[in-house]
Amino acid sequence: MGRGRWRWNRLKELFPPGYPYEKERGMAAVLLAGGVIGSLGFFQRLHGVWEGLYYLDRSAGEKLLCPGEKVASFLQLSVGYMGWFLPFYLFLAVMVVVHYRYYCRDTRSIYLMRRLPDGGVFHRSCVQAPLLGMGVGVVVQGMLSWLYYGIYRMVIPGECMPRFW
Repeated sequence: MGRGRWRWNRLKELFPPGYPYEKERGMAAVLLAGGVIGSLGFFQRLHGVWEGLYYLDRSAGEKLLCPGEKVASFLQLSVGYMGWFLPFYLFLAVMVVVHYRYYCRDTRSIYLMRRLPDGGVFHRSCVQAPLLGMGVGVVVQGMLSWLYYGIYRMVIPGECMPRFW
């Protein structure tokens, strides 16, 4: 339990000193979760495509694969569902400006921060947390894409697959 607290305390170092980062972290988590939930709509489209591959043979009373039927590629099916992550990325981009504004207006310490011996502290504290969040978002999107592609490959019969993606 102590180890988890250490990690969250280290996260605080990525933000400007004294910055109330809890709300920002919570909002980023909500937007990232919204992106994940929104991307689940891919399965509705995949189910519709899968249903279209089969027809009901009334004499045998079972579903049979339509001969010569081809499905859209994975990229064509998944287009638009990763767009649910766009509000997450836009929020993080705006947070860079908010961090800069925090120095200019809230603490009025921008001149002090610029005079520090390590001049990069000011810029790093403005962009580190949003860049880390964007990196997490890219990793989550990549993992979801590979997971969705694996499920696409398992659900669609091999003879119905397109040649490329």
